[in-house]
Amino acid sequence: MMSRLRVAAGSIFPPGWWGFTLRIWAALVLALLVAFWAQIDSPASAAVTVMLLAQPLRGQALSKAFYRVVGTLVGGVVALCLVSMFGQERQLLLGGCAVWMAICAYAGTLRRGFRAYGAVLSGYVVALIAISHIDAPQNAFDVTVARVSTVMIGVAAIATVALLSGTPHVWQRLVRSLQKTAAEVRHETRLALDDTVPTLSPLETIALSSTVFALTHQVHDTRTELTRGRLRAKGAQVCLIGMVTALSCCRSLLALMRQATIAPAVLALTRFDIHAPSGTDRETILADLLGRLPPEAPRLTLADAWRLERTASLIASRHISRKGLNTLLKAAPLGQVKTMSRFAFHPDRIAALVNAIRVLLCFSAAAALFIGSGLPNAATALSQCAMLLCLGITQPNSAAFGRGILIGTPLGILTAGLTSFFILPHVNTMMGMAIVMLFQVMFSCLLIINPATAAAGSHYGAFFFVFLGLNNHHDYNLLAFVDRNTFYLCAAGITAFFLILFLPPRPRRTRFRITLSIARELERQFAARSPSFTPALLSRKYDRLHQLYMLSQTISQEKKGKAAWRVCQRFISLADLTTALARLELDLKTARRYTELAPLADTMQMSLTRMKLFSLADHLPLMAEKMLSRAPASSGPAHVAAVLCAAGLEEVRFLLQQNGSALRHYGIGRRRW
Repeated sequence: MMSRLRVAAGSIFPPGWWGFTLRIWAALVLALLVAFWAQIDSPASAAVTVMLLAQPLRGQALSKAFYRVVGTLVGGVVALCLVSMFGQERQLLLGGCAVWMAICAYAGTLRRGFRAYGAVLSGYVVALIAISHIDAPQNAFDVTVARVSTVMIGVAAIATVALLSGTPHVWQRLVRSLQKTAAEVRHETRLALDDTVPTLSPLETIALSSTVFALTHQVHDTRTELTRGRLRAKGAQVCLIGMVTALSCCRSLLALMRQATIAPAVLALTRFDIHAPSGTDRETILADLLGRLPPEAPRLTLADAWRLERTASLIASRHISRKGLNTLLKAAPLGQVKTMSRFAFHPDRIAALVNAIRVLLCFSAAAALFIGSGLPNAATALSQCAMLLCLGITQPNSAAFGRGILIGTPLGILTAGLTSFFILPHVNTMMGMAIVMLFQVMFSCLLIINPATAAAGSHYGAFFFVFLGLNNHHDYNLLAFVDRNTFYLCAAGITAFFLILFLPPRPRRTRFRITLSIARELERQFAARSPSFTPALLSRKYDRLHQLYMLSQTISQEKKGKAAWRVCQRFISLADLTTALARLELDLKTARRYTELAPLADTMQMSLTRMKLFSLADHLPLMAEKMLSRAPASSGPAHVAAVLCAAGLEEVRFLLQQNGSALRHYGIGRRRW
């Protein structure tokens, strides 16, 4: 019984909750002290800033604070411009606010992490400044200065506490995660390079790739914690790219071992436990492996070439991962692998456009309802509605955010009422106020740190002070409290209605767009219009596969079926075909540097570009055999280039045959059928 109680308590109070609570409480008290001392018109805004920046790790808090400052400044400038142009025209002012919020929602959907927060923040700051004082545009400048001042006070408080307290670091947690994941990658590498047919599923490599790529959101936050933070963040990105590339090599090796026979000499040379070849790039490692082949070994087959090339790529990827991790730990120079840090994420422009339209239409409907009512607090409620719309619509699960609003708003109003009329009348000192706020922060942080209640907790914790109406001279008027919070409650209900019911993102729709982007990139590759094989192409591919895996997991849990995983595996293979074609084009470009290989490389490139796809799959082995026969006998650069081309041709041939039914089913590359 006692053990069950301890487990339950541990699930309610996560590790680090008490320290997180004390840090946020200290920042909140500091912000309120400064705001009251400076006689800021709205000290509650400083408290709201602190609660909105409540993050358990130092880098997260500092990074979010930075983008809050940037977003506030940009939004303040835009608000002043709109008020100066349309101060006497309500409709044009509201329309300008709606358009700017839609633009910010579009940009926020395309960005990741706290950059997205900064984008949407600059959207709703315009509403807080311009709309809240739509009847008194002459006060816009003073309101902007006051708004920026309270935000700066809150940011300074959260940054001061984060820097002076023992706030856990993002980079330390990132290093532990990278080291743990690297051990799992080595285990999968060992299985992929086993002499026997591996039992490892390709879906397991994708699951681990998804785990690796999920760490990307932590990388940017490390820059605020470390000296030479930009370089160290690049090292973390290089480490991530190296690990997911190694897992991609594992997937190719698994497929090869299931469908071909490898020469014993090549198997002995490419086992996991062999002495590591010299060099850190794929070409140098492959040259070393070729030089180790015994003279009496038979001539390389296409499967042997594929095995050697993928093994060389795997070893090079492991070198890249170690180099990146060393840079993260010691700020060591990245050298030649610096280009691997150029990340590119998949831009879901359709989702961004839909979110922009949702903000535009929902805000317009709310403006017609609130401003049309003509009631005194309608403009304030509309600005609150605009804030919640911007914050909620760009969430991956806006419906869950809407449900959090429905829970957090009445809970916050109820707690604010009890605090305002039953507790604050008996508090006469700042120390007493700090003690009252401690219990409030404890409850808020408990909700925020638990994933199941995070949406309701963030809304409750941040807007409690808005509902309370905390000011230099606190008003204990019950009618004013009810009147003000009735509008806030209406704003929350209308916003939640839009977020839950009006075009919310669905996992199936998002998965469709991801798979469509994979198909389109493959189409461009078939038409020779795709970008070359670069780290940006790789990172965009892995970002898509990470999202595809997570969406398939969600869909399979909802439907309790295996169809989602079949679709996932099919498009994983199509994405591998895209990168295999891009890598083959790069290898053929290298082969054209050598006189003995250049004519054949040109012919191969022309065939890859123009030949019918399903005829190409039959023709590729002949081209690969010719390339190997043209290779010089020595293991020089030309021989290495020939083996790389032969391996690439064999991999493309296998993936074309494996995905023939998928290409026909989805109509991919129809012009080249």
